[in-house]
Amino acid sequence: MNIIIGNIISFTAAVFLVVSCVMKSRKGVFIMQFMNCALLAVASYFFGSYAAITTLVLCCVRNIFIMKDRFTRPVMTVITILVIVFGVMTNNRGIIGLMPVFATVEYTMCCHFILDVRKTKISILFNESIWIVYSFLISDYSTALTDVAVIIVDILAIFKEKCAKPAEQ
Repeated sequence: MNIIIGNIISFTAAVFLVVSCVMKSRKGVFIMQFMNCALLAVASYFFGSYAAITTLVLCCVRNIFIMKDRFTRPVMTVITILVIVFGVMTNNRGIIGLMPVFATVEYTMCCHFILDVRKTKISILFNESIWIVYSFLISDYSTALTDVAVIIVDILAIFKEKCAKPAEQ
């Protein structure tokens, strides 16, 4: 029953991630990702994935800092350290449980160093690839399948954006 509940919540979370892929502003992207992370943190409880819960809660905090334009290098450093420390401390799934930690560290650093919306979307592609593998391994099929859709939507948005720019000039 927990897997079913987790998959229902994960599917709802995925809708916010899909919407983030078509947002035009960086702030809009991170508002949608905040909602995605918050719901996935709840879903992770039902999958018994405690490292994912802690990393996703810290993702919510990170996204709030980004939305308020206060995601400075020291904030990034503190969040990255907290993700690693709490992710490792709460990991109950061995190597598999470290995947959310790795994915969160990668994306947290990208969020600080990459300000361009297109490059942020490319970072999402890489990050989602990690989460897809992880989701399948913990039986979160809803997230895994919708993340495939997110990657497709993200790729289409990137190409649409790229094709539109030469026409605007």
